[in-house]
Amino acid sequence: MTGKDLGLLATAAGLVLLAGLFSAADAALGSFSPARAEELAEDGRTGAKRLVHLLRDSPRFLNTALFLRLFCEISAIVLVTLLAYDRWGSWWPAATTSAVVMLVVSFVVIGVAPRTIGRQHPERVALASAGPLTAVTTILGPLPRLLILVGNAITPGKGFRQGPFSTETELRELVDLAEASAVIEEGERKMIHSVFELGDTIAREVMVPNTDVVYIERHKNLRQTMSLFLRSGFSRIPVIGENLDEVLGFAYLKDLVRRDFEAPDVETTERVEEVIRPAYFVPDTKPVDELLSEMQARRQHIAVVVDEYGGTAGLITIEDIL
Repeated sequence: MTGKDLGLLATAAGLVLLAGLFSAADAALGSFSPARAEELAEDGRTGAKRLVHLLRDSPRFLNTALFLRLFCEISAIVLVTLLAYDRWGSWWPAATTSAVVMLVVSFVVIGVAPRTIGRQHPERVALASAGPLTAVTTILGPLPRLLILVGNAITPGKGFRQGPFSTETELRELVDLAEASAVIEEGERKMIHSVFELGDTIAREVMVPNTDVVYIERHKNLRQTMSLFLRSGFSRIPVIGENLDEVLGFAYLKDLVRRDFEAPDVETTERVEEVIRPAYFVPDTKPVDELLSEMQARRQHIAVVVDEYGGTAGLITIEDIL
């Protein structure tokens, strides 16, 4: 083997190692949390500030890592092909040998091994790669953003302003994996899944229907109301007038307890309608994500759901939404 061949082989090996490093960086940065990076920066870890900056514009830097990995990998394949041609003197044996050798090398050294290391040790790899990747991206200038624009131009649909992102299905699967790995509990997994469903759900679908709601008439006294609170176990009960469609407001258990403490002699003479709070009415077709925002802004824990005819359809609480 001549000195030229040794030079080609050494260069190809170096390019393969570089491609592996970029692959490890891609895997680590793609799975690293920006919140965790900020914690490391607050702790004064070396490279953490650069990592925070990188993750704020992660599509740009991840595209740089992908571009450099492909560049190094393809360049190594070309060099190995030239080396094989010098050895065999024919393109077909050279191309076949190069394809077989580089397939195995790329799969192990560029594909499996570095990505496994990046995912198993994301913190160490991300901190180590943040500085070099930031420097290379700066040197390349507008090229990473140009690659994103080209990808968006040829991608069917609307494309992405800042590069590819995970779909909702992938995020749901990630939550399931986190629960299976005991990172989060089952109740937390269900709550996160419910967040994805908020935009597709209306109040009618999650409310407590009228037939299951406990009401009290306006003329009942405080003792009767307190008795109903104790029997039902609820802390809020709607107060109605002539029928179920006439909801006057809500009786709160804490209000009755306070009133009974301040004036215990009126519990049989004072009617519940005198201590009620105003009711909050919402249409049964209202999306629950909008309803949740409104209830939080108004500090309302419970609302009356009305149908298209103005009648009472049921009740809905924040717990029902979540």
